Amino acid sequence: MSILVAAPILLSIILLVSGIAKLGERRGTQDAMTSLRLPARGTHHLVAAVLPAAEIVLALLLWVPLVPLQVVLAVLATLLMAAYLVIIARALTFEEKVECSCFGSLASPTVSKATLARNVLITLLALVTVTAAARGQIADALVRAPLSLLTLVVVLVVAMALVVLVLGGVERTAEPGASRAPAPVPHEGDQLVTPSDEVEDEEPEDYERTAIPAAILQREDRELVSLRRLVSTRAALLVFATEGCGPCERVLDAMPGWIATLEPIMQVIAVFGRPVENLRPRTLERVPGHALHDPDFTTREQLGGRGAPMAVLLGADGQLAGGPVTGGEQVISFVEEIIEQIEEARAAGELAAAEPS
Repeated sequence: MSILVAAPILLSIILLVSGIAKLGERRGTQDAMTSLRLPARGTHHLVAAVLPAAEIVLALLLWVPLVPLQVVLAVLATLLMAAYLVIIARALTFEEKVECSCFGSLASPTVSKATLARNVLITLLALVTVTAAARGQIADALVRAPLSLLTLVVVLVVAMALVVLVLGGVERTAEPGASRAPAPVPHEGDQLVTPSDEVEDEEPEDYERTAIPAAILQREDRELVSLRRLVSTRAALLVFATEGCGPCERVLDAMPGWIATLEPIMQVIAVFGRPVENLRPRTLERVPGHALHDPDFTTREQLGGRGAPMAVLLGADGQLAGGPVTGGEQVISFVEEIIEQIEEARAAGELAAAEPS
């Protein structure tokens, strides 16, 4: 049995692991495609649904002992790996860092030179697999030396598992903000307080309010405004985002609805790490007149945030009223909870309809 057979074994394992990891990460795959700025955004959900199954099928059918089929599948796998390689190389030219979720929830998501090197090696494995398939070595190993092939598979799997363990495993740290502060409830005078609804068999967690830090944001006209002055008349929901980031784009897509719903009660502001005049037209279309600049995201850090998207609610009384929360799903849930509680308060007559100021 030729040593070249090791290449298709490794490629199959990689495809299988990648496909299985993506099965439960459809949203993460869509976000990655957005972050990688892939075209035809309207089809991303379809690709995210099909891609995991395609990788799994390629990994398994490659071992059907039919040489023509193996060659076709090896070529398809090579094209797929080459496409991944080009996408990663292109992402390294972007100004901001990109998360690719190439292996679903496994490994580091941030695209780097190490990611590029990894994809180069995988592409080379795919090319060797084409050679092994064309020479009939994969089919020959299956038919003539199945026991030796199985032994090689076990050895390679164990070796890969040991490498993963030595490098610290595949478990990723929990997304910042996953354990988030409770959403606030509107009250008279736009003073926002924490909900005190009791939960059966569970003690309510009190949200410890702290003073708004002495942080600064920049308006489109370059005027600087402190957070405390920003909320001197009305509370403010700040949503920190980075253009091109998949979860951020989902949050930005939802912001027009949030602005329309919440603006009579509080300010809704999108905050970016680049000057407002440098934002893309599509971004400004979603948050017209509601964008501020946070140079180097220093204000976000002072508020306790470390990533994007992030949201925090600032009370008109000069204190934090909710958050910070980080992550696409967390931010969306946070804002939806605020809206829900505002509607409940209004329905109960505790909050009168207000005109935007």
